[in-house]
Amino acid sequence: MTSPATTKPTSPSPERPERELIPSSGPGTFDVVDGGGSSEDPSALSYTVEIERGLPFSPRSTASIVDDTLRDDRGWIAVRGTTFRRVDSGQDLRILVASPDTTDRLCAPLATRGRVSCRNGALVVLNARRWAFGVPHYRSYLTSYRRYLVNHEVGHVLGEAHVSCPGPREPAPVMLQQTYSLEGCRRNPWPEVA
Repeated sequence: MTSPATTKPTSPSPERPERELIPSSGPGTFDVVDGGGSSEDPSALSYTVEIERGLPFSPRSTASIVDDTLRDDRGWIAVRGTTFRRVDSGQDLRILVASPDTTDRLCAPLATRGRVSCRNGALVVLNARRWAFGVPHYRSYLTSYRRYLVNHEVGHVLGEAHVSCPGPREPAPVMLQQTYSLEGCRRNPWPEVA
C-alpha cells in the first residue's frame, strides 16, 4: 500500500505553526471542533467548524480564526447585518477544512483540482493546502489569507457573486478571487473596505 502524496512547506513563517505534511487525500471524515455555544440572537446563522481527520491543524486555533473572522466588525455583519454563532450540531452551515482530494469530492461538480476552496450548498470547504500555505501574494500574511478564505466562501453562502478589482491599488473586494490574483488591487480579507 502506498502512502498518499504530501506537500510540505518550503519556508515556514512565524504565522505558519503547522509545519506538518499536508496529505493530498484523507478519509473524508471530520471532527467537529467543540466549544460551540448558544446565542441569544435566533436570527444568527449557525455553523460548525470541522477538520478532516489526519490533518495537522489545531482545532482550537482553527476555530478561533473562523470565529474571530465571522464576528469581526469589518466582516459580513458590517456589510449585510448578518451575525453568526458556532454550534456543535444543528447548524445552518458546515465550515470544513479538508484535504485537497476531499475538497474536490465535496465541491463537485465545481472543478477545484486540488487547488482551491468552495461553497457547495451548506458546505464551506476550505482546502487544507491553502489553509496551511496560502498563496504567494499573501506571503507573510497567512492569517489574513485564512480570513479571506472564510469571508469569501461564506459570502457565497450569503448569495454574493465574484467581482473584479475596481481599480489599481484599491483594496481588493473580498469576493474577488484573490486566490488566483489580486488583479492590481491590494490584498484585503474583509467585506467592509475602509
